[in-house]
Amino acid sequence: MSKIHITDLDPEPEFDLFYFLSICGEERMESGVLEKMEELWNKWVPLLKAYKLSPDVGPRAKGHLLLHLDKQVEDDVEAVWQDSPADGLFAHNLAIALVMSAAADMVPELDAGGCAPVVRPSKDLQRAFKRLGLVWNEEGTVNRQYAVFTPLPYAGGCPICHLKDSCLKSTTRNQGAKA
Repeated sequence: MSKIHITDLDPEPEFDLFYFLSICGEERMESGVLEKMEELWNKWVPLLKAYKLSPDVGPRAKGHLLLHLDKQVEDDVEAVWQDSPADGLFAHNLAIALVMSAAADMVPELDAGGCAPVVRPSKDLQRAFKRLGLVWNEEGTVNRQYAVFTPLPYAGGCPICHLKDSCLKSTTRNQGAKA
């Protein structure tokens, strides 16, 4: 039996148009596309799951935040992509914005770094993932396309991140290289 307690959290992400556009690499968007994205956002927010995984219970217990969107969102993105690749890319970016907005709301320090460092979960944490119907992949992902797994409370950025060697934004990857 896992030694990790799973606490359901209630994320309340708010849509931030400027953040969404920055993820899309756009400065503006047609109103028709924006209306489609608003419909998807409203449909997907209830499909966002958030958990605190911790060896201890209580609001001050240290642990990890796990957020993910249900597989239905992945299926929705694929359906939009099949209908219109351009809209599919917007839908993909919207799902990313939703998960990251929820993560930043729950761990405000993530905004400063612009990312949520991924840590390698212990065997107990991996067993907790299984209890939630998720599987950890050694690449640093779970079996949901739109997910975040990061320390809670915030515990550092690039230096603790499992993905630092492959991340384009990593501040630690090239520290040992000579100029």
